[in-house]
Order: sequence, then C-alpha cells, then structure tokens
Amino acid sequence: MPQNKSSYSKIKKIMESIVKELEEKRDYLNRLDGEIGDGDHGRTIASAFKKAQEVLLESESGREDEARLSGENADLGTLLKGIGKTIAFSTGAAAGPLYGTAFIEAGKTTEGKEELRLEDWAKLTEAAEAGIIRRGKGKVGEKTMLDTLHPMVEALKDMLAQNKPLKEALTRAKEAAREGMESTREMVSKRGRSSRLGERTRGHIDPGAASTYYIIEAIIGTCLGA
Repeated sequence: MPQNKSSYSKIKKIMESIVKELEEKRDYLNRLDGEIGDGDHGRTIASAFKKAQEVLLESESGREDEARLSGENADLGTLLKGIGKTIAFSTGAAAGPLYGTAFIEAGKTTEGKEELRLEDWAKLTEAAEAGIIRRGKGKVGEKTMLDTLHPMVEALKDMLAQNKPLKEALTRAKEAAREGMESTREMVSKRGRSSRLGERTRGHIDPGAASTYYIIEAIIGTCLGA
C-alpha cells in the first residue's frame, strides 16, 4: 500500500478539531437534549468521537486494535471508514450508528484519494446523507441531524453546478448547515423518544442537528485553515 502520510495528518487534525469542539459543546448539547430527550447527547457523542481519535492515534503508534485504522499507510477512504466503524460500535445510543454510517459511506466515495475536490465533497456528503436515511429510516423535516446535513449537501451540489471555488463552496456549505440546524427550532420531532412529546418539542433546537453542525464546522474549519 502506498504511503499516504498527508491523508493521515489531515484526518488527525480534523479529528482533533471535532473532539475539541464536541467537548466544548458537551454541556450545551446535554442541555438541548434534556429539553426534549434524555439529556446525555453531548456526553455520548463526545465520548464516541474521542474513542475514534484514540484508535486513530493507536494506529499511528502501531498498537493492535480490532478497529485499527491502518495509520500512516491509509488513504482518506480507509481512514474515514475506520473512524466510522469505531463511532458506530462505541456507544449504545442511536446516534452513534448513524454518525458511524455517515463516515463509513463517505469513506467509500474517497477510497484511494489524498485530496478532495469540490466534486468529491458533494459525493461524500450525499453518500453520508443517504447512509443516515437508510440506517435510520428518517427524512428531512423530522427534526433530526438530516435537517442540518441535507442543506449542506444541496449547497455543495449547487456550488458544483456553478463551478465555484472550493473555499467559497465549503464556506457556503457550512452556512447552509447552520441554517438547517436553526430551522429545527420550529419543527416538531417525528423521531426517537422526543417524538412522544409532540408539539412540546417545538421551540427547541434538535441536539442531533446541533452536534452535526458542530462536527461540520470543525471539519470545514480545519480544511479551510490548512
């Protein structure tokens, strides 16, 4: 397998940013979840991504792990799929498998790649969304993480159609994701335990939509700052 140390370095930085962001937002996400759910979303998601980061670092040092990510020899696709598998199996909460599936499906579109063009970003986010829909049986408008991710997917496709520069496209995609997250405030939950609260969920941002935005923010922020 060819050496792809640049891919490993990029993913390592991205994971550092995600873990830092989720740790900083842990209590806020718990509060959001406490308004319409169990109150542990921040802790659960921060822990899952922290575990994935630890496995990534273990692969660099050569330690064996059943979820090993292949370290510095891995391309972007291999790394993303490895991260996804770790996230999916590191928590019993429903969100873990959904986030894990998103990374796994994104990884399938980036196998063998070290650099991502706008076309690649559009494909990987669309694949991630499709994976979440397939795994969770949800749809846009039900007050879930999809309401953050879908606007990002559409923004990237629109930017690609207009042949926009990558930096401009990613900036717009992040804005679209934030707008999507904010839109969940006026939605009524149709999925998970919060759906039992019906109209009482209106007026609250969905915690899954929020954590998805923070993950996107960390990823794009790192890529634009690189």
